[in-house]
Amino acid sequence: MVTEVNAMDIFVLGAVAVLSAMAGFGAGRSLSRQLAEAEGVTAVGRDEVVEKPVRRGQFKTVSRYREIGAPVSGEVNILEEHGRKKVCIQPRQGKVYAPASGKITHLYPMGRAMELQTDFGAKILVSVGSHVDEMCSEFYRCRVVENEVVRKGTLIMEYDPDGIEENGGDAQVILSIENEEELERITQSSITHIKAGEAILCVACETHSESTDTHF
Repeated sequence: MVTEVNAMDIFVLGAVAVLSAMAGFGAGRSLSRQLAEAEGVTAVGRDEVVEKPVRRGQFKTVSRYREIGAPVSGEVNILEEHGRKKVCIQPRQGKVYAPASGKITHLYPMGRAMELQTDFGAKILVSVGSHVDEMCSEFYRCRVVENEVVRKGTLIMEYDPDGIEENGGDAQVILSIENEEELERITQSSITHIKAGEAILCVACETHSESTDTHF
């Protein structure tokens, strides 16, 4: 009887371990992988997924999935204005990093905002505060210049959150996609507290190529 009880205990513990591992695997999947699985695609990679094969000579859809990182660490709040998503982050410190690799196409007055054109087509606006254009530029220090090419994670701005708030401003960092309607699909993370560089948005960029597959 003792042997049978121990065997059953071992079986139950093993089953629990397997289920726990499966749950952990699902929770740890990247945004790009979750988006790819939701669309029923095959051959998933970090930056690219390919749709199921089509007839020879037809065009097949190839979707690239690019992750956009959080520009700062802090508490996340997703807003929607005029049909566009805005990622608002209450920062833990006054350093802002490039959310993706690309080119700085525009710097706003006082250095509180900038536009970044990525190589996958997204136009990203990163700004500090919502009504602080009139505030003194002493609170902001841009670390890039217009037309500069930057890599994801590059320090692009430093600012003084305490100084802004003491003068009646809002120190939250806002990230938005300015050409959202031109992109195939955008998925947002459900994370409420994030670290700088972690994926906050995932962009699907669709292209077409002629199929040479022999599948029918």
